Amino acid sequence: MLFFRLARILKEALFPSKCMGCGSFFHPSRDAAQRNNSSAKAYEWETMTFEKVMAPFLCSDCLCNFLPVESPLCSVCGFVFKSREGNDHICGNCIEHPKRFGKARALGIYDKTLMEVVHSFKYKEKLQLARPLEELLFSVFVRNWNIDDFDLVVPVPLHVKRFRKRGFNQAYLLVRDWPGIAVKFKSGNFDIGQDALCRTAWTEPQTGLGRKKRMENIKGAFSVGDESKVNGKRVLLVDDVYTTGATVDECAKAILGGGAVSVDVLTLARAV
Repeated sequence: MLFFRLARILKEALFPSKCMGCGSFFHPSRDAAQRNNSSAKAYEWETMTFEKVMAPFLCSDCLCNFLPVESPLCSVCGFVFKSREGNDHICGNCIEHPKRFGKARALGIYDKTLMEVVHSFKYKEKLQLARPLEELLFSVFVRNWNIDDFDLVVPVPLHVKRFRKRGFNQAYLLVRDWPGIAVKFKSGNFDIGQDALCRTAWTEPQTGLGRKKRMENIKGAFSVGDESKVNGKRVLLVDDVYTTGATVDECAKAILGGGAVSVDVLTLARAV
């Protein structure tokens, strides 16, 4: 026991962790190291926090710069209102432009630490972030829905050209192990519809485009190849970032057109 303790201390001294937010070197707390190395999950999904899960990957300063999505927010698209008083209600944008999906929810605000984490995962191939982000997203899921509310979880697909270039679909990695996680609840029987939705049209990146341009850019980009996969299903659509909602709304259009009963949306981040 003493040998392993000394080995751990030596390793931490010689090889400190590198923060995936700011890039600085830091020493994770002992609790963070134990959580990262343990296969046992001693916490409750409903009370899981970003700070606990991400402590092995982020320095204390970056952990403090995470901004959670909290009420009051739009009861449809999940937009976080500037005022911190009042109840959830429908925002003006959702009244003016009704959404095809039922409701959208997210883990945190797409800013500061969460933005850097998403970029590291998505563009810098830091795939070691997949599991902790998947767990955090599942915790948001169980806090906002019942686990048996859905029959099918569909990750937003990439066009085949972009998939070949990137090598992975980040949305799929965020839900890949959900069926196994759900077994712990002893309820819920949903499938992961990795191929239920197809991105049939090549589009320019949505980054930097306004809402109107995003809608024009993404229009008709998705289709359901085999309608039997979604027909009669209650679908949860999952992506990494909700910006204007143009992408997920277009996905919902295709899924509902394939005969799905309903579509809700869950993302890691919500832009404001």
